Amino acid sequence: MKKAIIVLMFLSLTLSIGCGQRGTNDLEIARQELQERAYSQAEIRLEKLIGKQPNNIEAQCLLATAYNRQNKTQKLESVIGKMRELGKPAIEKAIDIMRREQNLTEDMSKVLTLIGEPAVDYVIPLLADNTEYVRENAIMILNNIGSPAVNHLREGLNSPNVLIRSGSAKILGDIGDKTSIQSLIKELGDPNSLVKVESAIALYKLGEKSHVKVITEGLNADIVSARRSAAKALQDIVESPAVDPLLKALNDTDTQVRVAVIRTLGKIKESRAVNPLIETLKSKDVDVRNASADALKEIGEPAVVPLVNLVKQEKDIATLQKAIQTLGDIGDKRAVDVLEKIYAEHNSPLVKQEAAVALNKIE
Repeated sequence: MKKAIIVLMFLSLTLSIGCGQRGTNDLEIARQELQERAYSQAEIRLEKLIGKQPNNIEAQCLLATAYNRQNKTQKLESVIGKMRELGKPAIEKAIDIMRREQNLTEDMSKVLTLIGEPAVDYVIPLLADNTEYVRENAIMILNNIGSPAVNHLREGLNSPNVLIRSGSAKILGDIGDKTSIQSLIKELGDPNSLVKVESAIALYKLGEKSHVKVITEGLNADIVSARRSAAKALQDIVESPAVDPLLKALNDTDTQVRVAVIRTLGKIKESRAVNPLIETLKSKDVDVRNASADALKEIGEPAVVPLVNLVKQEKDIATLQKAIQTLGDIGDKRAVDVLEKIYAEHNSPLVKQEAAVALNKIE
């Protein structure tokens, strides 16, 4: 009798292990099928697995991916409903996959967005994640969830973590929730420059433009991320930004800050920026040089004579090419003589070709 019981227990354990292994194998095969864009095969495999193991959260996440990539909206919503029922373990699994498997990041971001408010308190801590792409996805998810996330984000403004405070402020501005204005005004007194800048930017987006000075002062912040945010806001959303702080910020040590400032000066067509932009046009940094050329083109006529003078004396081939190209883009006939001289006399075929292209644009 004892032997029979032992045999039955052994068989039961063997079957259990076998089923578990098959489930694991099915998950790995489904992952491979998703990688190979064999979505329908992955769908069939995962549906069968979930039929046997309805609470297999990882399978639910992968099945949501298969449905999402085939635009099977109703089936996707059904899986999302099941994941809401499963609650915390399902949300944490989706976050885990989003962080570990970049090829599934977009799908898990969609899943978390569709889960909605129940996911918010699990996503907000990701604003402080060590990995930039995780932080960016957290911002996107919370933005897409929208209004249901607002109260949670207001609580995030009180977090001891700087990135959660600044991220919460940013998202409240992006969502456009005007009921958060007073909470954001309080954050202007935060000791951290990034939190102050993001709060001021959010307020500006919400129509509270009287705090624009805080954004401008952000160009002098001790934290590079604060300077980047300030520079980008001045480029993208602030109307008629103050010029002097922008000119000073052309000397920033960070490329992203310099590029945003240069583009802002071009956007507002600031003639006082021409000579400083001629200097940044000489930069060895390609992004800075290209942004400077674009800005000088936007400024237009006031930049022609300084560019002509630069072309007459510049020895660096890359700078010379970019200056010639910019003169061609501006299209002012005052550049013709120097361009013809360059075309006739310069030793570099690349420079001669650039001069020919510029002359064709002008004529």
